[in-house]
Amino acid sequence: MSDTKSQLSAIEQQRLAELEQAFELFNQTSMQLTQAYEALQHQVADLQQQLEESDRERVKVAERLERLLTLLPAGVVVLNALGKIVEMNQSAKQILGEDAVGRLWEVVVRNVFLYATEAKELVKHDKTVYQLSEKTLDENQGAILLLQDVTASRELQAHKSRHQRLESLGEMAASLAHQIRTPLSSALLYLSQMASSTELDEEKRQRFIQKSLLSLRHLEALVNDMLQYAKGGRSCNKVIDLTYLLEMLSSGLEFSSQNEQVDLKFQIPQEEAGELKVLGDFDALMTAMQNLIMNAINVVKEGGVRIEVGIEQNKTGFIDLIVSDNGPGVEEALQEKIFEPFFTSRAKGTGLGLAVVRAVAEAHGGDAWVYSVPNNGARFVIRLPLYEKQMNQEDLFG
Repeated sequence: MSDTKSQLSAIEQQRLAELEQAFELFNQTSMQLTQAYEALQHQVADLQQQLEESDRERVKVAERLERLLTLLPAGVVVLNALGKIVEMNQSAKQILGEDAVGRLWEVVVRNVFLYATEAKELVKHDKTVYQLSEKTLDENQGAILLLQDVTASRELQAHKSRHQRLESLGEMAASLAHQIRTPLSSALLYLSQMASSTELDEEKRQRFIQKSLLSLRHLEALVNDMLQYAKGGRSCNKVIDLTYLLEMLSSGLEFSSQNEQVDLKFQIPQEEAGELKVLGDFDALMTAMQNLIMNAINVVKEGGVRIEVGIEQNKTGFIDLIVSDNGPGVEEALQEKIFEPFFTSRAKGTGLGLAVVRAVAEAHGGDAWVYSVPNNGARFVIRLPLYEKQMNQEDLFG
């Protein structure tokens, strides 16, 4: 009996010891958890403070960005994926109007601007010019547009161009004085002989008249080139039918081509007559085309002059006026230089003819250049934007 009691006492003591160990372990675990909780609380407090500082910095950045957008002289426009305006800064509101938000961008462009150029310039009715820049957002979420007023810059460029032309005109004054004096003296000589002599037969009289007319036409060409270069290639904006322009050009050069024994052919597309139109100065374009044709006549001369004049329409909304000849061609090194003012390879040339051609083309929003292989003729091109293309903003911003 006593053995049983002693066994039970030993078991109870063992259990009591185990229970004491369990409580000790619990106390240790509780202390560790308390310490971990306190450390976690410190971390949470630190993270909360960092988050608050980050929020304050984000608010500062947002406010600073908002102030910058408000003060920015350029218009900032945000489009959604459907092309609707969802947000604008104050400058954009002044450009497009307060009611532009929520409307389609392409509709706003048509209502606010007069026309758009190929260089993504938007022109308002008051002639203010805005340069458009576009940045597409990720995952087709829309786009951000920037509208910058470049009117002053364009006016400065125009002023600089006028200054350069005036400077160039001053440089050529002495050259022109000499070149004008020669044909003028020739015309005066022939006319004076006709006036003073009563014994001239009809053959000599006709020859003197022809030489006088050639000298006077040379004078006229010099003056026309000088005036055209001085005014920059364009003085008015009118719709011009290019087929009609070529018809008038053909009629005007018929006598000259016959007199110079030139095979001059015009390829006028009758099926598109009345549809090939540009906006610009009829007289300036006539002068540019006449210069190209007369340049070909003067360069080729020997061996029979064959010149073809035509129109080609490309798929980019531009149209090409082309003058091709069978002459000696133009060396690659000179293909840009020949369009510079006063560069000429002819003793009697002014160096203004091709400079006028490029000035006229650029004044009409186009360009001029030459394709040529030495000893295989030359192909001069004046590229102009079609009138319909100039007035169609959807092709640019749709």
